[in-house]
Amino acid sequence: MLRVLFIILAIVSLSLAVVLAYPLLYGVAALLLIAAGVLMTSRMKRRHKDVPETFMMAPEHPEEDLASLGIVDIKPANRAPKPEEEEYEAIGGEDDSVGESYEFHANPIELPVGSADSPVVGKPRTKVPRPRIMVSEASNQSFADVLIPALRSLRASIDAYTVCLLRQADLPLRYHVEVMISQNSYARNGGAFSAKEPILAGHRALVPVVYPRVGPNGFPKAKLGYYHEQINVRQVAMVPVVPKKYDDLFILLVDTMNDVGLEAASVRVLLEQYARLVTTILDTEAEGGLADLDASSPPKPRREIITEEMERSRSEHYPLSLALVYLNKGEKADGDVADLESAFIGRLKSVAVDARIERFGELTYGIFYHGANTGIAAWASRIQDGFPKDDALLPGGVSVGVAVMQDRHQSADELRSDATAALQEAFSSGECIIVE
Repeated sequence: MLRVLFIILAIVSLSLAVVLAYPLLYGVAALLLIAAGVLMTSRMKRRHKDVPETFMMAPEHPEEDLASLGIVDIKPANRAPKPEEEEYEAIGGEDDSVGESYEFHANPIELPVGSADSPVVGKPRTKVPRPRIMVSEASNQSFADVLIPALRSLRASIDAYTVCLLRQADLPLRYHVEVMISQNSYARNGGAFSAKEPILAGHRALVPVVYPRVGPNGFPKAKLGYYHEQINVRQVAMVPVVPKKYDDLFILLVDTMNDVGLEAASVRVLLEQYARLVTTILDTEAEGGLADLDASSPPKPRREIITEEMERSRSEHYPLSLALVYLNKGEKADGDVADLESAFIGRLKSVAVDARIERFGELTYGIFYHGANTGIAAWASRIQDGFPKDDALLPGGVSVGVAVMQDRHQSADELRSDATAALQEAFSSGECIIVE
């Protein structure tokens, strides 16, 4: 440290000598450099003296001739490798990189080359296996081309076990698997599953909800119906997705086998951003913007249909009622669902005369009735009577729930919500329910 100081002072002295034109400073700089050199020399001598010397002791007895002992050949002996050597070789170590031992033979001498020293073998590195995706499916080709890559990247970025997009149908409560990415083969690759209560209720769109514990005192495992069997996941997170071009609620859901991770703030931000991306993709798909050549033009959203009817009713001053009709045992009936719905709507047109009929979901139709409020009960009963429970083509009858538009209904969602509540009560009681 002192020699460094002398060198710095020498440089300062030289600078001042040049600036001030003072020759004496040149001598001071020279003395400082000499002092630094002396210090450096003494330091190097001390280091040299500290190096220990090694001596080779001469053997007390002269080396004996191997031939006089009957040894004329030296070869490496085959020996079983140590456990650590086996582990090294398993990850690509060289067989001849480990020190060898020798045995003696009465053959011409063949000395091994390069076997005097044993190399230092480092600790083996374990390669982390890549997660294996067991299920990667979508409900249509558009979603397969666009949403599967997007949700795969989400799964990888947050180390999730399963990522899926579910579509909620209210009557009855069911969840349709639109996209599924999972490391578990028991994850549903499509179709739908029933639920006794909503997976997510009372939460705002695009706001992530995280359940840091699954099981007792946490998120119920029974709600994870997107698996064919109960899986021991540890955490679940989900985001409500409400696209403008759909009336249905979508849920972007992820789970993990880790005890921590999903509650992190960075994960919540990612989930919100991906939910926004999914919303945009769903709206684009509904407008026919995604590349699906087999898809037909999407139907007009039901919210838009209800709004049109409400505005027309109020502008022309005539009453309006919305009836929701559900085929009770349609899912258990034999045959194709499309054929069943074709027969269903054909029967509805014959019994619901002078009314607008629109499809509101699988085996569910909405009927807009413009008659007087005093005749609603008879009209709704006529619809229900048109579907006998013992009908061979459409067995099980129908459930009918009706909502009469009032001044309190300011939006399509409010009118539809009352009609949905009436249909749920009708499905439970078996009677026609009218909400005024």
